[in-house]
Amino acid sequence: MAERDNNEQLFEEKAKNILAHLKTQLRYGNGFLPRPFMIEFTGPPSSGKTTTIRELYDFLRPLGFVVWRPQEGAEYIQNIPRTTPLYNVATGLYALDKLIHESFGHKYDIILFDRAVYDAYCWMEYWVEKNQLSPGDKYVWQSFFTSKQFLEKLDLAYFMICDPEVAMKRQLRIAISKRPRETTNPASIEQKNKIWQRAHSFHSAFRTNIRLVNTTNMGEQEMVDYFTNDILTVLESKSKPSQ
Repeated sequence: MAERDNNEQLFEEKAKNILAHLKTQLRYGNGFLPRPFMIEFTGPPSSGKTTTIRELYDFLRPLGFVVWRPQEGAEYIQNIPRTTPLYNVATGLYALDKLIHESFGHKYDIILFDRAVYDAYCWMEYWVEKNQLSPGDKYVWQSFFTSKQFLEKLDLAYFMICDPEVAMKRQLRIAISKRPRETTNPASIEQKNKIWQRAHSFHSAFRTNIRLVNTTNMGEQEMVDYFTNDILTVLESKSKPSQ
């Protein structure tokens, strides 16, 4: 028994030496290194999300930030038809998985989500209005995606909307087909604008880190400048040590 105890103590000492070399607490403990800043952009098609994310990424990386743009759920989820609420449940879960995991990691400085948990919340409203989701199921999914534990991981969230006609011009500026689609036609975009506005109005009563931004009258440069200034200002304030 004594020999076994000695071996166990020896093994534990060796393991501690390895952990010290790997600096485990420094690598994984949020008490030593902060988690990444995480930002969500959500809104109807052609409201400016992708353009803004791309320009922010290209601006921040040369400055020394390690920035990640997770692949949009709509690009990743291909096997589920877009004609069912389960499609947006799947895209929401896809983004949520990354939100949770990266909140405990330190590979990145800033993560820019092209749709995440607020997006899933809004789509549940859309499917109720399409009579393809019951109000009860909508409540279950919306409550899940906007759980306090999830929302606390987001440093900022932007609800972006745009006039349907302007959005369609942006959408069709470069396109193989000019044919309107189920979710990218003027009536559908107007419906989504109202949904996203209502969602913002509700959540902004509880959280100060979400913004409603109408990009209709913004040129691309003006739009990118607005988001860059707001994001840097907020993240800078979060970076200052507490007094």
